[in-house]
Amino acid sequence: MKDFIFLFRSHERELQKLSPDEMQSLLGKWSTWIKKLNDAGKYKFGDRLSREDAKVVSDFGRVVTDGPFIESKEIVGGYIIIQAESMDEAVEISKQCPVYNIKGMVEVRTGAN
Repeated sequence: MKDFIFLFRSHERELQKLSPDEMQSLLGKWSTWIKKLNDAGKYKFGDRLSREDAKVVSDFGRVVTDGPFIESKEIVGGYIIIQAESMDEAVEISKQCPVYNIKGMVEVRTGAN
């Protein structure tokens, strides 16, 4: 089994469109999906990412700015690490992600080893 990271990308404006009930429903879908992965022995770890407390370091570490900003086109809202036999299996697992309910996407990556 290999470790894969799922990076969840979405647009803030899509979240802002949701009513409180729709937001609660979406959070329930996330909980159900993560529980299903955990019960199957696929889930290792994950977390949401802060939108306020962040820095961007560029130019070989010489430039540090606040960010990323909500005004950007898309945000990385969180991540999880799963275990799968192959990239194909990881991609299939990612297709059940609730982020698609808000027109988001999942970037599936693995280490080079």
